[in-house]
Amino acid sequence: MPRRKLLQVLVSAFAIVTIAAGGLAWAVLRCARDDYLDRTAPSWLNAREQYLFACGEVWHSFDGGETWTRIVDRGLPLLARDGHIAADRTLGRLYLGLVLPGRSRLGCLLCAWTKAIPMLYVSDDGGQHWLPAHEFTAGPSSESHFRAVYADPDYSGSAWAILVRGDEVSYYATNTGGRVWRKTCTETYPGQCDPPDDFLSNSNMFDALLDGRGGGDKGP
Repeated sequence: MPRRKLLQVLVSAFAIVTIAAGGLAWAVLRCARDDYLDRTAPSWLNAREQYLFACGEVWHSFDGGETWTRIVDRGLPLLARDGHIAADRTLGRLYLGLVLPGRSRLGCLLCAWTKAIPMLYVSDDGGQHWLPAHEFTAGPSSESHFRAVYADPDYSGSAWAILVRGDEVSYYATNTGGRVWRKTCTETYPGQCDPPDDFLSNSNMFDALLDGRGGGDKGP
């Protein structure tokens, strides 16, 4: 690449980083946990217990969402703000779907801003420590999000995820506690891919399935 062209690319990238950093700081400061309450995840072991991921933090409630306690977590990306959490039937196991910035490389210097990488994280101690469990194929940064992440109420180690990447809406499932995720269906028309009956019985999840509420960034 000619030196002048490379310099132009680097200057453009720096400008994008500066703008993005300023926007992120403003968005984080104005983030409100209550704006994410439609994403609460029930515990299948205790009807009054719920989990929530909001404003980049993991929250826990023992009274049906009346009061929330922040869980000090380790292992999650520092700038992760928007995600979907689910509680497995296995005590302490949680799933968390996040969409992270892409990775720039020599052949795609702007991939960190034009691409997004959906990731599934798993915790086995109630949200205190997290490990990356699965990295999905990257999608366009402005059009990639989890529509829902859902733990099966009947089978330990089983969960579902609905992932939107541009025009593609795909369903993934795991029965290995989140270690392996397999694509089970790709929608070519709305309602083509049917999740489990218990998924549809959960009003929050059903709304997310129909209109995408809870998908994408809730920031401005």
